[in-house]
Amino acid sequence: MLNILVIDDNIADVHLTHEMLKEGLGTQFTFSHASEVCIARTYMQNQTFDIILLDLNLPDSIALDTLRELRQTHARAATLIMSGLQDEALAVQAVQSGAQDYLIKGQINSQALSRAIRYAVERHRAQEQVTHQAHYDHLTGLANRGLFYERLHYALARCHRNDAAIALLFLDLDHFKTINDTFGHESGDQVLKTVAGRLRKCIREVDTGVRMGGDEFAVLLDEVVSVDDVGTIAERILNLIAQPMVVLERELHITGSVGVTIYPWDCATAQDLLKHSDTAMYRAKAQGGNNFQFYTAGMQSSPLDRTTINVELRRALTKGEFLLHYQPQMDLRTQHIVGMEALLRWQHPYQGMISPMHFIPKAEESGIIVPIGEWALQTASKQAKQWEREGLPVPPISVNLSARQVHQRNLPAVIEQILQTTQLAPHALQVELTESFLIHETPSTLAMLRDLKAMGVQIYIDDFGVGYASLRYLKTFPLDGLKLDQSLITDLDTDMNNAAIVKAILALAHTLGLKVIAEGVETQTQADFLAEHACDAIQGFWVTPPIPAHESRQWLTAA
Repeated sequence: MLNILVIDDNIADVHLTHEMLKEGLGTQFTFSHASEVCIARTYMQNQTFDIILLDLNLPDSIALDTLRELRQTHARAATLIMSGLQDEALAVQAVQSGAQDYLIKGQINSQALSRAIRYAVERHRAQEQVTHQAHYDHLTGLANRGLFYERLHYALARCHRNDAAIALLFLDLDHFKTINDTFGHESGDQVLKTVAGRLRKCIREVDTGVRMGGDEFAVLLDEVVSVDDVGTIAERILNLIAQPMVVLERELHITGSVGVTIYPWDCATAQDLLKHSDTAMYRAKAQGGNNFQFYTAGMQSSPLDRTTINVELRRALTKGEFLLHYQPQMDLRTQHIVGMEALLRWQHPYQGMISPMHFIPKAEESGIIVPIGEWALQTASKQAKQWEREGLPVPPISVNLSARQVHQRNLPAVIEQILQTTQLAPHALQVELTESFLIHETPSTLAMLRDLKAMGVQIYIDDFGVGYASLRYLKTFPLDGLKLDQSLITDLDTDMNNAAIVKAILALAHTLGLKVIAEGVETQTQADFLAEHACDAIQGFWVTPPIPAHESRQWLTAA
């Protein structure tokens, strides 16, 4: 039984269509008629149609815009255009906009119409299957990012036309990684499916539930009337998600954090809508999770408090927002690349690239620098091994260690595991310690460094020359080399004291059998001075700024 809706304001044409359908389909259909698009919308809110026969020339219709709207709001129905215009260009545009066929009134009979309907249903079902695979998340059945952006585009267009409002709720599950790590990914997938099912129960047919990826979800609320209504839905979502769920015979408890923003009341563009809902969600997490927060202008302009930045850093690590850039180190005598330093960067989804100086101190303070540092070691080692597999001559890759990492007793075991996993030779890894670390010498940290040295890992002191280090430490610690701090290099050609210090450090280091790398070299004059006084290698903008991994290959060929 086919449920057919005819949208046409010409009553004579409607009667003729009805008669042709009876002759061609017999009793195998139901028939509804709307003379205007607004009436059709009312029908479609209350029932589902298999076929829509649409006349584009209607009092409240804007030609193909109406077709596109129907395809958006009632995608389950196959749509055929019934037009009095024999316009080839319009017919092509109609099909490109989602119509199954373009039929000309007065040129079809009952047999042709019934055949067109049957073909349209078959094609639509096949097309619907392909579309579903492309637009819906295979795990949860919710809309995916692609369909979300498409529906957001149409929703914003309707807002402009109708002076209406929409809301975006951005949901992130609290501590979801713990479930994956503790019970496995199968349990995690079941949790995501359950959350998706509960999300569907909280929203209307006209709203869109989305899985944005990982444990991130979104809800696009159409036709928003009041802020209170949006808050009620957000609260309903959180309450339903927080109910216990049984997953693989285990009872699990999970909560979520929701950020809410409303268009156009507190944002002007689609990008702002996404950015503001995400910002509000961060604030909800910073409040302990299991709550929702509306976006306010103060969130955008006020500095992040300690709790919020810690939440963001942990989320950045979980969501893969950190990346490494690499800066080549060049031998001044041979002009060959003899090392690559891995430098941490944070690609924030909305703020763009964030400098390490803005987040490393906070990460150190909170302790999250330890897992971030392990990630950097793992990623740099994996990248070095990948270059090696590609046949590139790979010099040692250098990674900075934080003081917190160095004071972790299991650091040698962590590095050994990383080297085994990536199959990178120990001598191909170089770790850098800040000079200030030297003043915290303890028997356990000294033993730890000796363990690293025994493994074959190279050890350098970073930022040497401006800290608190005693020359005794150069003898005590199992070092391979020093890195001259950039502040000593900057005024090398104008500051006689800096020049004298650099020459003294170079002479002392070489006497102790240590190599020296100068950081922050930016001019030919600086490079010439360092070459004259036998500095082993340099790095800095004079060679190249830090660059992404894929751009580093050209420098490795010069190694």
